[in-house]
Amino acid sequence: MAIYQYYLKVLPKQGVEKKHDSLPARIAVSTASGYFESDAKIYWKEVAIEATAIVSKVDALIKRANWGNNKTSFHWKTYSDKTDNDADLYLAEDSLLISEFSFRADLREEGCNFLKNMIRLGQENDYLFMDRKGNLMPPDFQEIKNSIQASNAYRFLKNPVAFLKSLEDEE
Repeated sequence: MAIYQYYLKVLPKQGVEKKHDSLPARIAVSTASGYFESDAKIYWKEVAIEATAIVSKVDALIKRANWGNNKTSFHWKTYSDKTDNDADLYLAEDSLLISEFSFRADLREEGCNFLKNMIRLGQENDYLFMDRKGNLMPPDFQEIKNSIQASNAYRFLKNPVAFLKSLEDEE
């Protein structure tokens, strides 16, 4: 993953509320396996949402990747010298209902158009976004901007040398 990409997991608000009886500010995440892992699948399972409408909406925002697309997974990728946005949507094999949905927005993109379009998609479908720390956010640009400004991606873009030095200092 490129440091200038900002990762957000997409969760159905209704599924989170159903599972927790309210909206927590944060949910548990783990990187113990070396990968980012969360319980996102349980929230999608709570609401049983078909992918057809979402897939066509994401298709309208970003080109489908030329790899990995099949009956249970959809991948989108835009890559150029100036932009590297992507999205992934996975379906449960038994039901073909959404089980995971995430995207990475390129913070170098002028106007953050992809990010803003994904926020709009979140508003239209009553989604929440979760950052890599497990923080839950409504699909609101200001909320997401605050999360971005607290991220390593932002710290790197703001001052790459200081960011890399901070990594050395942590060792």
